[in-house]
Amino acid sequence: MKIIAWTVGIIVFLIVSGVLGHRSFRAWQERRLVAQANALVTEGNLKRASLDARRILQINPDSAAGCRVMARIAEKGNSRTAIEWWRRAVELGGAKPEDALALAKAAVQFDDKAHLDFALSKLPEETKATADYHMLQGDLALKNRDAAGVEKHLREAARLDPSNKETLIRLGTLQLGSRDPAVREEGKRTLAAMQDDPATQRDATRRLAEDAARHRDFSEMTRLGQQLDGFPEKTFEDRLLLLTALHGSVDPGFTPFLRELQAQSAEDPERVAALLAWLNARQMPAAAIAWAGTLSPELLGQKAVPIALSDSYIAAGDWTGMLRTVKTGSWGSLDFLRTALAARASRELGNESESAAQWNEALKKVGVMPRQALTLAEIVQKWGWSKETIDLLWVAAKDPAIGDEALQALYTHFATKGATQDLYRVLLRRHETRPNDLDVQNNFAQVSFVLNMNIERAQKLARDLYEKEPNNAAYASTYAFALHSHGDTKKALKIFIEMPPEQLRQPEIAAYYGIILAASGDHARAAEYLDLGEKAGLLPEEKALVARARRTLAQR
Repeated sequence: MKIIAWTVGIIVFLIVSGVLGHRSFRAWQERRLVAQANALVTEGNLKRASLDARRILQINPDSAAGCRVMARIAEKGNSRTAIEWWRRAVELGGAKPEDALALAKAAVQFDDKAHLDFALSKLPEETKATADYHMLQGDLALKNRDAAGVEKHLREAARLDPSNKETLIRLGTLQLGSRDPAVREEGKRTLAAMQDDPATQRDATRRLAEDAARHRDFSEMTRLGQQLDGFPEKTFEDRLLLLTALHGSVDPGFTPFLRELQAQSAEDPERVAALLAWLNARQMPAAAIAWAGTLSPELLGQKAVPIALSDSYIAAGDWTGMLRTVKTGSWGSLDFLRTALAARASRELGNESESAAQWNEALKKVGVMPRQALTLAEIVQKWGWSKETIDLLWVAAKDPAIGDEALQALYTHFATKGATQDLYRVLLRRHETRPNDLDVQNNFAQVSFVLNMNIERAQKLARDLYEKEPNNAAYASTYAFALHSHGDTKKALKIFIEMPPEQLRQPEIAAYYGIILAASGDHARAAEYLDLGEKAGLLPEEKALVARARRTLAQR
């Protein structure tokens, strides 16, 4: 029995040790990958960082640290998915204030009110007395174009954390844009003081040079630009700032400095593209085309160079030259753009059949690459090719990563055009891909009502949204109209009456309030709110509802 007991004990010990050892190894591996991934994000190596982050989530799908890395990568790539990753980090990380603040910042950046409210609700009261919180409020004020609010919060953030140089740079830059000479001088003094600090000298000097450019003080801009050009950490963009100053002041050093930059950038496609774009912006497309003719054909097909060069040809109206450049050869991953440019040049030269053939070829090349379809859509939209832009955006909408960006572009286009049926189609797709986005749900319900489509589903959405956020004016307005459409105008009117007066006077809300007032027989007040509603960007069907309400008033 002793032998059996010892044997069983040893077996249990080995199993427990193995399990604990395996868990310890996985925890160590996770910590190592998190540290490595964060370092890669800081360095800007997002591709390798993404591989490490995905490995972290394979090891531990509930890793809050892994979600934070994914959120940082998304932020660096300016992707809305940062919101989802920060939300998951908040939920997995025990709602740490720093995670909630990061989620709030992402929500402000991508204008997501639902997630902003969620993040703020997770912040403890003591967090509101921190510099980070006031920086967040400053970002929110900036989004709302509240310059006074931005300055107020930046000042408070600087007071709470005077060692934060980023805050001081932002505060000084904001003050430079003030109309008050005293405030502007204060900003200049703040930034000038930071020119003596090696850690901030470049940023401070650049902000001052940009301010001189805004005031067309090219002499001061040249002085600051030359100072900036002497810093070891200067960038190519900093050198372009000096080039702008020399050009603006008609300095004799402009031409030799331009040649120096051309020689410096000749083997770097990003710098070539930047310099071509600079020449285009100064109405010098011929100089851009001439310089491009000295560069290697391989370089002309890399990164943003083809886009900048095509802008040069378009600005110069040199369609024959463009066609000669893009008719043959290969631009690698950007070959779809080469073919599209051939289509543009052929159309401008009057060869419609050749243009159509080249455009169909471009569509084939992006048909299986939605990301490239989105890039091409942005380009042809500038050309005024509306139909082609829409076709490309629908192709891009198929991609899980960038589909929502394409759908947002389609939403803006159709809303501007007043194409309600197409808008409904976009919202239906967005509702499927973003089922938890409350604003999307509200817009879908609202458009469903004005089109009289999918009413039962829209009624349920409107009711649920109002129950979740009864103080949200847009959701309350949609629900009130849902009640009115269902025959309960009295209850609809009650919802509007309970709203603050300032919300009722918002044009988008006022239009619907006026419609409900007219239906309830309050003709005197209805006219006032219908007039306010005229200022809103209404869809054709909404305009028809307002016109019908006005006819009701006229018949009293």
